[in-house]
Amino acid sequence: MSAVNLLSLNDISVELGGRAVVRNVTLDVARGESLALVGESGSGKTVTARVITGLIDRIGGTVTSGELRFDGQPIAQGDPAWQKLRGRRIALVPQASLSSLDPVVRIGNQIAEAVRALDPGANVGARSRELLEHVHMPRIENVLKSYPHELSGGMRQRVMIALALAGRPELMVADEPTTALDVTVQANILKLLGELRRETGMSLLMIAHDLAVVGMVSERVAVMRDGEILETGSTHDVLTAPKHPYTKALLAARPETSAPGAPLAVLNRSTGELRAPDAAIPVQTDARTIVSLTDVSVTFRHAKAPAVAPMSMEIKAGDSIGIVGESGSGKTTLGRMIVGALSPTTGSVLVNGRSWGGRRAIGKTRREVQMIFQDPFGSLTPWRTPRQTVAEVLQRWHPMTQKAAAAAAGELLDEVGLPLQAMDRRPSGLSGGQCQRVGIARALASEPRLLVADEPTSALDISAQAQILNLLMRLRASHGLALVLISHDLSVIRHMTSDALVMRHGEVVEAGSSEALFTAPEHPYTRDLVAATPTLPKSRG
Repeated sequence: MSAVNLLSLNDISVELGGRAVVRNVTLDVARGESLALVGESGSGKTVTARVITGLIDRIGGTVTSGELRFDGQPIAQGDPAWQKLRGRRIALVPQASLSSLDPVVRIGNQIAEAVRALDPGANVGARSRELLEHVHMPRIENVLKSYPHELSGGMRQRVMIALALAGRPELMVADEPTTALDVTVQANILKLLGELRRETGMSLLMIAHDLAVVGMVSERVAVMRDGEILETGSTHDVLTAPKHPYTKALLAARPETSAPGAPLAVLNRSTGELRAPDAAIPVQTDARTIVSLTDVSVTFRHAKAPAVAPMSMEIKAGDSIGIVGESGSGKTTLGRMIVGALSPTTGSVLVNGRSWGGRRAIGKTRREVQMIFQDPFGSLTPWRTPRQTVAEVLQRWHPMTQKAAAAAAGELLDEVGLPLQAMDRRPSGLSGGQCQRVGIARALASEPRLLVADEPTSALDISAQAQILNLLMRLRASHGLALVLISHDLSVIRHMTSDALVMRHGEVVEAGSSEALFTAPEHPYTRDLVAATPTLPKSRG
């Protein structure tokens, strides 16, 4: 072990529920260094983070072999030394900022509690404000008085980082700190982590599933799969000249590695091998208009500005349209208007020439426009299986017996790639990608002509994302669907859609072909979005 290493893991193995989930992991983090631990969901990244922070007991795990050293001193599972280390010298930034904060306690009180526990000699009020200043939090006095749900995702993530800084740690472990954040917010958080390292001299261990993201903040990368470290090296070398086939497969599964509209190569989660993409299926388009929006706007009660300013658009059969923008830009509000879940304050929304305003009267026209929701797990009924969920929709639109609906649901779930053994599990027993497949099958059950997909891959890892995007492309071609894709990921929009709208503060600031928007953006805001999008360096071979 080098004398400069702040953290060293030597042949660490962990069991969880009687199953080996981490095997012989060896990692070093030098003082002041930034190391990224990258891999898919279930690879063992978060379990490794819990070992490093002494929290493996909290999730029922057991370290079965190996040694962890911090600042040269060995620390075992359950060692009382963790009480002095955790929070003070080693801090954790958990992944889910909303669920990690107490929903009924104001932000100021939560930070004050951390300061009293970790920095007892400090002036609580002054230190709380100082921590928020460290993370460049705007409107600090308002934030201190706010509850977590009153803050944006980016602001909540800054609060989590401020809490982690309360004990002046030497090592920060950031577990997926930018997952599901807008590209500009993500860029700001990554920039913030880099600035904090330079200002405080702390080391950073960042856990992520996106290799392009870690390239913005880390000096070294360790690639993990199935509980093992497969490759470690400098970030530049791993991203431009990966040695392990799995690392190459992770990079090749990203949308920007394929031509727009082409099926993506898919990473086999079981074997770690890359499966060549299937042949593309041509999409049939015609001039029939499915949905027409004319001068629509939405202004919520007591709001000072419209959530969506007056705008018009037409969606024709076979169209693929992207809607891009940051949180609060009006993307989801526009999507909800398209599917009839929200009535416009002004203007009209027509489906097949008939107004959504009379949707109770238009009967089966309602089935032709369906939505895939952003939260794949939260949008499913927790006590109903996928087969029951889809069968319910089938019976709503097609007269059939319960037995026939269950059989038809199984066929539809098979079409979207849900394994047979998962069809009769509850959502809690499914992965994020599997839950999203159920959501897609549910939307298809009414035989729609238009799908509105709201951030369908924002919280999925690379292999699951490629599978879902391929599925949407295949279904669009085979079913003749029009697709409206709402996303903050510009690489996904560019790959999946032919035309796109860029929204900011409820207004459409730029519209045109997806390729032109992202190769030659005209509006300054679009240029900012493109500049903030993580990209991979060009491979050396």
